[in-house]
Amino acid sequence: MKILVLGCGSIGTRHATNLKKLGINDIILCDLDLTKAKKLGKKIGSLDNFTDYKIAVDKHPNIAGALICIPTSLHVEPSIFFAKKKINLFIEKPLSHNLKNLKVLSNLVKKNNLIAMMGHVYLFEEGFLTLKSLLEKNTIGKIHHVSYLQGMYLPDWHPKMDYRKEYSARKDLGGGALLTLTSHSFYVLEWIIDEIKSVHGSWIGTLGNLEINVNDSAFFLFETNSGIIIESHNDFIVKVHHHKLIIEGEKGRLEYDFALKKVNIFVSKKRDKIIHVSKDNNNRFVKEISYFVNLIKQKKQPPENLTLESGIRFLQFMKKYLE
Repeated sequence: MKILVLGCGSIGTRHATNLKKLGINDIILCDLDLTKAKKLGKKIGSLDNFTDYKIAVDKHPNIAGALICIPTSLHVEPSIFFAKKKINLFIEKPLSHNLKNLKVLSNLVKKNNLIAMMGHVYLFEEGFLTLKSLLEKNTIGKIHHVSYLQGMYLPDWHPKMDYRKEYSARKDLGGGALLTLTSHSFYVLEWIIDEIKSVHGSWIGTLGNLEINVNDSAFFLFETNSGIIIESHNDFIVKVHHHKLIIEGEKGRLEYDFALKKVNIFVSKKRDKIIHVSKDNNNRFVKEISYFVNLIKQKKQPPENLTLESGIRFLQFMKKYLE
């Protein structure tokens, strides 16, 4: 099976390395910086390296899938090209920075009966999977309200690089807390809790002093179809990383502390149990890319929460906040 990885930055490198671990040997790398592609290619033993994905496809027919691992605002054009060539797609979230040409892409995917999977990696995170299982067992009864809190200090993401040049910090590349972080929480909340139907309050803007031209904070008060109220808080500015999903129910509370990798179960006014999950942060990425490879092998479509339409839904929902 031939897989093309477009973009050899941190996420592209991770996916390419994991593909190799999974026994995919025919990996084609594309990056505008050929030196970067060749360096990664030497590490994993790539089949070939290119700066131009169109030339790569011309030279290598029968590519089974393409992984879109470039900045958000650049996702759609190559995705349309690959779809026209009948190449299955894995696209990192968020799908794009706006809705332009997404209908064209969606129609091509349907017309050519392609697999198009969104890279919602938190849906493969053990702690979130544990929470979902506990809710399905009615551990805390009816859900009353939910808090999703995620704060990460942007300069610490890639400390060896100037964070201001990274896509997350640049408007032209589709960065900002709203697109980068709220997209994660939105997908997790709709998957674990319920479909979000409305926004009762929001604030998107700048609270810190990071010298970036995008929002560094995004706060929302959502309501789901079943009437559950959700607080969503995402920002780039907190110095101490925190990442928690807290679910309050009629019989108790469930908490997943992503940073500490533990699930707390509170029932009857006491903490009944702590479930520790794997601290290997690569596990969820391996599971995610393995899932995509298996969809191709089995010629199966992804579930609804991993489809192209799920990516479009987020952007439709957030349209007025992105304008």
